Amino acid sequence: MSAPSSECTAILAEISAYLDGELDAIACAAIEAHCSTCARCAPVLQGLQRTVGLCRQAARAPLPDDVRARAQESVRRLLDERRRSDV
Repeated sequence: MSAPSSECTAILAEISAYLDGELDAIACAAIEAHCSTCARCAPVLQGLQRTVGLCRQAARAPLPDDVRARAQESVRRLLDERRRSDV
């Protein structure tokens, strides 16, 4: 595949801000228009959108009680170690 065009490079530079909802409507529309016709950028955007969606779903899943307890104990232990080293 050939090197990405300057338009592709500009789009990919803004893709994270687009996915995070940090761009204005005009910038979002430009990215969407470009990705609707670009065989290079469209799969990148689609893949990242799927990844973000999966991460958001995983963040809503409750932790099993044993995992939560181990995590809390690890945090307590780290805080205790930090307090001892600060003294």
